[in-house]
Amino acid sequence: MPLNLRQKRLRLHLGCGQYYLDGYVNIDFPLTEHTLQQSSVADELHDLTDLRYPAGGVDEVRLHHVFEHFPRPQAAALVASWHSWLKTGGTLRIEVPDFDASAALILDGTTPVRDRRVAIRHIFGSNEAAWATHYDGWSESRLRELMDSFGFEPREVTRNEYLATRNVEIIATRSGRQATREDAIRAAREYLRSFTLDESDFETRLLDIWVGEFRDQLERTFAPR
Repeated sequence: MPLNLRQKRLRLHLGCGQYYLDGYVNIDFPLTEHTLQQSSVADELHDLTDLRYPAGGVDEVRLHHVFEHFPRPQAAALVASWHSWLKTGGTLRIEVPDFDASAALILDGTTPVRDRRVAIRHIFGSNEAAWATHYDGWSESRLRELMDSFGFEPREVTRNEYLATRNVEIIATRSGRQATREDAIRAAREYLRSFTLDESDFETRLLDIWVGEFRDQLERTFAPR
C-alpha cells in the first residue's frame, strides 16, 4: 500500500507518463511496460489497477488520457474505488478523448482525410501495445452519468483540442457518505444495465459477466471504511 502521509494534502496523478505535476504523487507503469517512453518522471511505479489507499485519506485523484484505456466494468470499479479513497469534498479529475466531438470531425465531409484518420486513432487508440487500446467512447454527458452513478458531483467541464484531436475533462467532487461495497455493486449493476440491448437471457448473462468484472476490480482497489 503506497503511502505519502507526510504530505499535508495527498494528491495522486495516476498514469503520469512524462508529465510531472508538482504537489502530486506522480504514479506510472514501470518502463518495461512502455513501448515508446524511454525515461520516467514518476515518483512511484505501480499498476494502477492494483493500487489501494486508505478510506478517506486522499484529497485528489487526477488522470489525463488514461481512463479510456480501461474496459467499461473496470473503469466503473475504479471510479467507485477512487470515491472510497477520497475525503468528502475531494476531487476527481479525468481528461479523455471526446468521442462525440471526434466522431463529428470524422463525419464532416470537409475534414481532410488525414485529420479524419487521426480522429479515428484518437477514438480507438494507437494500438501498438495491448494497453494502447481505448475501450469506451466518453463525452461530457457520459462522464456526467458515470459521476452521478458513483457518488460524484460534477463541478466543471472543459474542452481542448490539438490539431485533429478533441478532448473533454471533467472535474467532480466526492459528495455524500462513503458507499459500501454492496452499494457500489448495486450502482454498477444499474449503470451497466443501461448498455444492454434488452431483458433477454443472453443480455442478462452478459450483464452478470460485466458485474463480475466490476467485482473483481473492486476487490483489488476499494477501501472499506
